Amino acid sequence: MTIAHIGPPHLPILYSLGGATERRIRETAARQAQQGSRVIVYSAEDKRQVIDYMGAEVRAVECTRQGLMRAAEFLVKSLRDARSVKPDVIHFHTLAEGAEFARFFSRGSHAKTVLSFDYFIFRRGKQNPLFPWYRRALNSFHSLLPVSDYCRRESAAYWRIPQERMRVLYNGVSLQQFHPDPQAAAARRAALGIEDEFVLLYVGRVCLQKGTDLLVDAYARLRREGRKVKLVIAGPIGQFGHEGANEITQRLQENGGMYLGPVDEAILPSVYNMADAFVLPTRVNEMFGMAAIEAQACGRPAICSNHGGLPEVVNQKSGLLFESGDLDGLTERIRALMDSADLRERLSAAAVPNARRFAWETITSELQHVYQTA
Repeated sequence: MTIAHIGPPHLPILYSLGGATERRIRETAARQAQQGSRVIVYSAEDKRQVIDYMGAEVRAVECTRQGLMRAAEFLVKSLRDARSVKPDVIHFHTLAEGAEFARFFSRGSHAKTVLSFDYFIFRRGKQNPLFPWYRRALNSFHSLLPVSDYCRRESAAYWRIPQERMRVLYNGVSLQQFHPDPQAAAARRAALGIEDEFVLLYVGRVCLQKGTDLLVDAYARLRREGRKVKLVIAGPIGQFGHEGANEITQRLQENGGMYLGPVDEAILPSVYNMADAFVLPTRVNEMFGMAAIEAQACGRPAICSNHGGLPEVVNQKSGLLFESGDLDGLTERIRALMDSADLRERLSAAAVPNARRFAWETITSELQHVYQTA
């Protein structure tokens, strides 16, 4: 089978400082190539080049536009190139225009069109005058793959798409990369100058939507109580590809916390492993929660808001849930973990088996079935 992946036009597919969509494309493409398929991945970049990535061919498409025009430029150039590839499947990621563009720029192709998406509102949704066109465009795909059941339900209600038209395909985790590693944990703590403090970890975009400010508030409370705790935050400011600082990171550091900025994937497993607990306090629009799965794969207990796709990712045996936006509830869950070594050990023991449900090998096998039955 020949498979073409066409990803979002914002970050290069091989970007190593975060981005769940980019990671999904890399992980599934590599495993599809290992299983014998020819896999071409199109990546929006500043110059043309071809890179081998674990058996998959990454074709960098030179894009000079910005915003919506960049997405259109990327789609057109990728689809024109794909005509020479003659793929059996064109797998779009977040690009709701994909199937309709493929009709015009891949004429004569009999490829199935598939869309994976991590958020159910495309191009401003109902605020866009082209909303009816986008609704038709979504129905043009052979298969629609939301990343969680929550995303599926919200998509069905928002776009009036029958739920049976969609199939949930979760994001995953590399169990080869993310696993318990006490030596890496000790080395990372030493490198950061962390000794015997209880380490809380957040990995992701630093913003109000993700509830990072709420976590800093809970951390400040615990510090005022005299608890020996250190909050470590890793991730970009606002959006992937952005660096710097904001009010949240400034308050974090004022309270004795540590901001690492965006962290390269090469050291990310050691960052997860050094934590005593992982926290993901998203307020709204959490479709999946890839960081929560990676943390659990490293044997870390997770504290997450009871929102969106997170209850599908963290079960009652592997973590603790609190109501979204509830500072008291979040602080209480952290206290419970800090005060009970037995609870921590019980949750940690269940975390790795829970994460195995989302192994990329399993996700890729499910995707192969989607391609065959679309």
